[in-house]
Amino acid sequence: MKKDLLNYFDVIEDPRKNKGKLHKLNDIIIMCIFAILSNCKDATEIAYFLELRKDYFTNLLGLKYGTPSHDTISWVFRIINPKKFMDVFIDWVKQIISIKSNDKYKIIPIDGKAIKSATDKVNNGNIPYIVSAFSQELGLSIGQVKVDDKSNEITAIPDLLDLIDIKDCIVTIDAIGTQKNIVNKIVNEKEAHYCFSVKSNQKNLFYDIDEYFKFALNDKHELSKLSFYSSSNKEHGRIEKRECYVCNDINFINDKELWTNLKSIILIRNYREEYGNLSIDDRYYISDLILSAQSFCDIVRKHWSIENNLHWILDVHFREDLSLAKKNNAISNFSIVRKFCYNLTNLDDNLKHLSIKKRLANYQYNISNIENLLISIFNNF
Repeated sequence: MKKDLLNYFDVIEDPRKNKGKLHKLNDIIIMCIFAILSNCKDATEIAYFLELRKDYFTNLLGLKYGTPSHDTISWVFRIINPKKFMDVFIDWVKQIISIKSNDKYKIIPIDGKAIKSATDKVNNGNIPYIVSAFSQELGLSIGQVKVDDKSNEITAIPDLLDLIDIKDCIVTIDAIGTQKNIVNKIVNEKEAHYCFSVKSNQKNLFYDIDEYFKFALNDKHELSKLSFYSSSNKEHGRIEKRECYVCNDINFINDKELWTNLKSIILIRNYREEYGNLSIDDRYYISDLILSAQSFCDIVRKHWSIENNLHWILDVHFREDLSLAKKNNAISNFSIVRKFCYNLTNLDDNLKHLSIKKRLANYQYNISNIENLLISIFNNF
């Protein structure tokens, strides 16, 4: 394996004392990437995996003292500075995006994810949350921050926005992130755009939008002013239809000047019929863009890529929700390693014809597949 890859994580400060230190921090991180790509979920499984392949890693990394123990791995991931670790991750992702991205309007969903098995009963049973940003266009994780124990996603999202380059992108966030300061930061500081869900947590804004669309959909003249798009699909006995209505004449919204550069309000109406039962669900959105109803419908649909293509895979295939790591910085740092592995798997051109499940099976079956993947990805980006 190329020397530059074997030293890729040397830029991360090792907070351990030199006395008794048997393994380089860089080597531990590389070995953990191998282990997680081989279906290990935590330090105990990682240590066992490394012990079984001790000869391989001794030869690969020039280890003098064998592979690290469970205690060593746990301790290292508890004390690494997650901000410094994330800086390395983001620099790597930026290189990838600069080469692979060419879409004018890149959509960046942001969403929080619970790590349920890491719930710390000692600390009032709080469930830890990681707020992540996702490149829908490339299918890559591009950054994360852990929600502080005494905080929530509202305060974590600005910290995440500070880390990532989103200029000219469209940021999508669920209703919890629809906050005036976040909108302002996206537009004025990050030079990006937004399309945010609106619910009753923003009472006045929700009321104005709700009252308007109730009126507009029942008034032919007003309805004719709206941009409209409809789509439908049928599968497995279920019929779904989506209607999107967009209004750009928003002078009726009270305090609209508080929502930076607000230009559009959007209604997405979902019809779902299954076994003869019909349900209708209305959802509202705001944006600083003036786009067609079809474009907004597409943006809203693509927001769910972070849930379906990132969070679901992290839980089902990387078993993140089963991780018991909870002390100090362990939650953040193990999550960063999993996102390295997630991105590596999605960038594997040699196995791109296979599902994520089958790609991981290939790595688990033959460790040389992981080595070839790392060489290919890190040398190209």
